[in-house]
Amino acid sequence: MDILLLEDLDADARQWLAARHQLDYQPELLNDEARLREYLPRFRALVVPPGLKINGQLLDAAPQLAAIGRIHDGTENIDFDACQKRRVRVIQASSATVRASAEHQLSCLLQLFRLGVCQAPLAPGGRGVPGREINDSVIALLGLAPPAHVLATMLVPLGVRVVGYDPAVHRNAELWRRLGVQPLALTDMLETADAVAVQTIYASRYRGLVGERILAACKPGQLWTCISRPSLFDFQALADALRTGRIGAFMMDSDDARLTAADSPLLGLPNLRITPRLAPFTQESQARGSWYLADRLHETLTMNPQTEQPESDGNDLMPPG
Repeated sequence: MDILLLEDLDADARQWLAARHQLDYQPELLNDEARLREYLPRFRALVVPPGLKINGQLLDAAPQLAAIGRIHDGTENIDFDACQKRRVRVIQASSATVRASAEHQLSCLLQLFRLGVCQAPLAPGGRGVPGREINDSVIALLGLAPPAHVLATMLVPLGVRVVGYDPAVHRNAELWRRLGVQPLALTDMLETADAVAVQTIYASRYRGLVGERILAACKPGQLWTCISRPSLFDFQALADALRTGRIGAFMMDSDDARLTAADSPLLGLPNLRITPRLAPFTQESQARGSWYLADRLHETLTMNPQTEQPESDGNDLMPPG
């Protein structure tokens, strides 16, 4: 067999790929590690969901493996060093979900301004506490990951003053001007903003970056929405900021089990809503990502490994020759 699908592709892309390669769709193997390891030696490529850990042990069970594809990008759950050592190409449709993630952030901001996390109980006469319009507000972008580029172009025409901070982007970088975003120091940004949209590209050095000292700078009642990895936050400091009203409401999009664990300090907070990683999932993003993976998987499986190497456009990692 050529390709094991542990996550399905868009129907048209899957049909196109099936006309060129042998496919086997077995998502139930995700819940049966022993059976998965029995299947792996038969396949040259995998399509996997973000939750599956790609490590040395899994790769050792798949000696013929040439490529691993994921519709949704990210560094979590992938041992890139192990893939490179075994010359396994990691293909991620990084750009496919950018628009979906940006629209998710915008929809969360609009809901937070108008309703908070949950709609307030109706007062006599049928009206609740009035919400706010996003026009004339100040919104901060914490992180200039690609969804932030699209989000900025959505916010500016709505009459929003957009400010931003990214630990990896210099304040004098041309990117800020091109996006119409005013760069600020982190604490200055938090003191100024009515709301914060977080889409930082996570690295281990940023673990706990948003902690007690940073959150103390927040404008009281500030609204937050986040599609970055929760490890960016100190959970206890975030819980304290939510309880005291330093952060008025927070919408976090993540399937990290630590957020809802029995001992999580965030558990049960009424002004925190957690959605299970919905931001990148739309019909359109699935179709874009599926076609990208189908094309790249076909390219990888049909090339001559002795004489050819596929070109990379930044959406995938190809071990050096």
